[in-house]
Amino acid sequence: MKRLFLKLSILAQVLAPTQVLAEPVSITSEALRSLLDAKNIRVSSAKLSQEAAQEREGSLGRSFLPSLELHGAQESFKVGNEEQKSQPTYGAEIKANLYNGGKDQIESDIRRLETTKRSSQSKKILAEELEKARTTYWELRYLQEKMLLLKDTLAVNQQNLNAALRRIKSGVATDSDRFEFEMKDVDLKRELAELEVQIQNNTRILTLLLGLSEGTVLSFPEKLSHDHDYEVSLKYTDKDHEFQYKETQIQAEQDTLAAKSQHREWWPKLDAYASYNQFNEREEDRIDASDRTESVVGLRLSISLPNGFESRREAAAKLKESQASQALSIFAKQEIEANLKGEIAELRVMHDQAHEAEENILRSERYYKLTQSEYARGVKNSPDVLGASEKLFDMKNKRLEILKKFQVAKAHVLLKIGK
Repeated sequence: MKRLFLKLSILAQVLAPTQVLAEPVSITSEALRSLLDAKNIRVSSAKLSQEAAQEREGSLGRSFLPSLELHGAQESFKVGNEEQKSQPTYGAEIKANLYNGGKDQIESDIRRLETTKRSSQSKKILAEELEKARTTYWELRYLQEKMLLLKDTLAVNQQNLNAALRRIKSGVATDSDRFEFEMKDVDLKRELAELEVQIQNNTRILTLLLGLSEGTVLSFPEKLSHDHDYEVSLKYTDKDHEFQYKETQIQAEQDTLAAKSQHREWWPKLDAYASYNQFNEREEDRIDASDRTESVVGLRLSISLPNGFESRREAAAKLKESQASQALSIFAKQEIEANLKGEIAELRVMHDQAHEAEENILRSERYYKLTQSEYARGVKNSPDVLGASEKLFDMKNKRLEILKKFQVAKAHVLLKIGK
């Protein structure tokens, strides 16, 4: 029986479907934009908002389409001392706007501008989400490379611990010689555990920003580095950062048009209309149904005096709001220009610092090797070796920090110029 059960278990394992592991999604800094544009929730929402505004365009043509109203009823009624009666009543009325003081054209222009404004909002949201993704991406690359550096440092510390144990065994050193390396081993493992959590958190954030499903495996073929010709990608014109304040400019135009529309409340409105109605005896006292019919065709010229008085104040308010928005857009443009010049200057400094950090790494490597050699000859002790290895780690980590800071600062500049 046991043998039969064993055979069935083996057969079940053979016939069971093989689990297919998901292919890792390769992520590079260049691919972030296309991924965001395709799957980011905020970016997709902004696109839908723009499409909604487009659907509202063309109101001028639609304003001249006639409106048709139909009504019908069967009523049971009693008039005075007459007997109870049940009669139908029905009719139709058609209306058409011929002239509305030019307000229909103004409304059409406001809606067209709304589409342009939401297009600018969409571009701004894409730039903001892209900066978040780039910042998270470079933070994640920094953490991953720092983890590799910590693992290398842990291996070096183990080598130094082994050397200390050999010295102790040979009687050249005492047990205290190994304590420095053992304590450092504990610290390095603690830092590795903390880094693992930070990497997981940043991976989740990046996955969310890119619109990928939770648990998607990401791969990063790109190294944390800096491009020497970075200033080429940062060249810009006024048109490149216009989207940052375009929304405020368009709002100023919309407020101006709204003020113009309010001024036209004094202008007359002209409508054409035609109707046909069949009344019952409750509405008309004639006995014959043919005498209770009514048909009419006409033109109606109207003007609303109360609305005209109130519209003057509303028009003045809209003009002031337009002036405020226009002033803010001019200031926003000047502020962006000033910030861009300062941030690009800071990037140049960080670029030079990256090269200086590389030279310091070479110096610290030479210093560590010399200290290690002197330790082997008994000239230096364990704190000297540990200090030299920590200095080497600090120099390498400092370079990674500068590179991360450079890429994050670059991402902020790219945000402002929409690249």
